[in-house]
Amino acid sequence: MRSGMNLEIADEEARELRIALDIRLREMRNELVHTDDHAYRDDLRRSLERLEKVAEKVSGSGAR
Repeated sequence: MRSGMNLEIADEEARELRIALDIRLREMRNELVHTDDHAYRDDLRRSLERLEKVAEKVSGSGAR
């Protein structure tokens, strides 16, 4: 069973969160390109996809 989570944050906090996510996503993409471990790459790709969805939601909240 999956449950959702609602989080209310101020616009400034949302901007900071988006910046932090952008930095982490960039690091993860770089790591993905440089890893030779296929299992790790698959896990990293799944995590990257989840964080990209979170980043889209934060962006969609009007934070820029």
